[in-house]
Amino acid sequence: MKKSFLLFFTLMLAFAWCNIFAQEESASNGAVPYMKVEKIHTIVTQLENPASIAYGFESQAGVTLSMPIPAGTPFTNLGTFTAPTFASSMTKGGDGVYYLTDNGPPGALYSFDPGTGAVTFIASLSGNSEGPNGIAFNPADNMYYMIGSTAFYSVDVGTGAATLIGNTGVSGALFIDLCFDAAGVCYSYDLVTDAAYTIDPTTGVATQLGPLGFDANFGQGMSYDMETSTIYLSAFNNGTFTGQLRTMDPGTGSTTLITDWGLAQVAPFALDTQYGPPCPVGQASNPTPANGATDIPLTGNTAMWTNGANATSIEVFFNGASVYSGAPITSLSLAGVEPLEYSTTYTWKVNGSDGNCTTSGSTWSFTTMADPNLTEYCEEFNDLTNWTPIGPLGLTNWSAANTSTAGGTPPELLMNWTPSFTGVSAVRSAVIPITFPGSVEVNYSFRFFLDWYADPSGVVTVGVTYDGGTTVDNLYTLTDPTANVGPLVVSGSFTAPAAGTNTMQVEISYNGYSFNIDAITWDDMCIGYIIPVELTSFTATGNFGSVDLQWITATEKNNQGFEVQRSNGEEFETIAFVEGFGTTTETQVYTYSDKSVEVGDYTYRLKQIDFDGTFTYSSEVEVDVPAPSVFALDQNYPNPFNPSTKINFQLKVDSKVSLKIFDVLGQEVATLVNTNLVAGGHSINFNASALNSGVYLYRIEATGIDGSNFIDAKKMILTK
Repeated sequence: MKKSFLLFFTLMLAFAWCNIFAQEESASNGAVPYMKVEKIHTIVTQLENPASIAYGFESQAGVTLSMPIPAGTPFTNLGTFTAPTFASSMTKGGDGVYYLTDNGPPGALYSFDPGTGAVTFIASLSGNSEGPNGIAFNPADNMYYMIGSTAFYSVDVGTGAATLIGNTGVSGALFIDLCFDAAGVCYSYDLVTDAAYTIDPTTGVATQLGPLGFDANFGQGMSYDMETSTIYLSAFNNGTFTGQLRTMDPGTGSTTLITDWGLAQVAPFALDTQYGPPCPVGQASNPTPANGATDIPLTGNTAMWTNGANATSIEVFFNGASVYSGAPITSLSLAGVEPLEYSTTYTWKVNGSDGNCTTSGSTWSFTTMADPNLTEYCEEFNDLTNWTPIGPLGLTNWSAANTSTAGGTPPELLMNWTPSFTGVSAVRSAVIPITFPGSVEVNYSFRFFLDWYADPSGVVTVGVTYDGGTTVDNLYTLTDPTANVGPLVVSGSFTAPAAGTNTMQVEISYNGYSFNIDAITWDDMCIGYIIPVELTSFTATGNFGSVDLQWITATEKNNQGFEVQRSNGEEFETIAFVEGFGTTTETQVYTYSDKSVEVGDYTYRLKQIDFDGTFTYSSEVEVDVPAPSVFALDQNYPNPFNPSTKINFQLKVDSKVSLKIFDVLGQEVATLVNTNLVAGGHSINFNASALNSGVYLYRIEATGIDGSNFIDAKKMILTK
């Protein structure tokens, strides 16, 4: 009896395994089904190649690792990594950096540290319609290439931008990885035909070499050993359902099993191979702002770093764009590079070169500060007190419960109603009171989930109204839905018309034959607004010879600054520019003194200019510049002088004025003024180029229209 049961159990186990394999006959570029099976490494073929190292990522255990080559065993675990979808490929670049891809699509690009096993995000891939099954560096043209199921791309490892070169031309193919030899020959293989190919890097067209000799399936990789001219595959054999290290014949495409890894899947796989002599240029280091720094202000930033050893020239990249190339520098002001925005992450790096080779720097990042003028609140609505149920059969037909539904709907704002409505319409809404400081732009977002107990007919809409009925946004409309909706995040914006308490209403409505609704979940409403430049006062004070201006702001948004404009009864002219504080909620006090005015009436205004060039004018202020209360003669300036100087004087009333120059013997040498002048301040330039060096006197005599007299004299020194 025991023997019969054992035989039956063995047959059933074998049948189950056969079914597992049979279900996986179709080609797949992803992970193998996870099974808790011991991973036993078995060396099948001994190679006498010089020892090397390969690095990779084992998807079953989720670890980065290294292994000796050509043995391929044992694995040394380096670190852990969780790929967003599936870690698909890895290559060692000409800059010495190991680049790893996530399949996506469209996927992402990472760097791999062979010392620690750490994986660091570089950029999201763009420009590719397929996820990256393979990435490789071509030492013949110093470019990086990427392959999808059928498409062939070049890729910028700094920005993640992929450029389509062409299609392989193999119908229904699923190419899995690629590698290049020193001459630039590209090798790849296909999981559908189980054959090896070469690919023309200029067209992307594939040419078959021959069969692999095993049933390849799931994600796997390949790499070229430059020292021994050997193609290695980190294969997965669907026939044995094990990961394997294999070599490929570059002429026929046939492969040879080296080591069987058991149930281990190594898709990202790259050898520590050298593309010629190692580059002697070291990597740039010591970034400022520090890598990963946060709360960086928008202005006053200077990027600083230490250049790598032996670098005779460098190139600086900011957000993927080259912003400097030339002789080594160690700092760069970001003011002229790119205007920074709030709550934004920026990347930068420094490449070093000695004229023969280039070492790519690590990609550093920093995140700017949040907008200090952003007023925002987010609320997790965990009760139903804000909701106003409206239904055609009366409020008694609505019920609500703050509980989660089957399937894991989160216990947020959950609404249920019974019975289901047929041939009628219904609305469910929530009114949110908001107090705004004025006419501001309001941004909002929230998420919702609609749970049907049967496919309904009719139209469902999700919208927002403002102040009791003004439609702001129709955010979502669906006719005759056939599946649950969400959870979805919707967002929009509107301009609040005035200061004070306003209301915003979120509305979910149904209009149709049947609703068949189990529940609505509505949660995580976020409302934010930014206060623009708010000028609280603008004053002008007139003094003899000057006007003192002062203005105060309570808040500022994107304020580049103010043009100070003046009019004396004609067109306004700009006389100065005063820089603003950008965006701030703190009170700011500005002052400016206009010292180029005469006695009379003036009008001033401010032109406030945003960073995007938009502007607004302030109200106008009028001011009277009074005449001086006394006559006065000022000391000339400069003094001593050569050959010109300036003489200023003041008249308290309109006067007949004489201003003359005398030498030390009392002889008149020049008459500067001999005419009637209006009350106020006056300035006269005196050029003494025709006179010899020495001491001179200048004398003023003024007779006012009111009969007053003023006489004064001062000494000046001419030095040549």
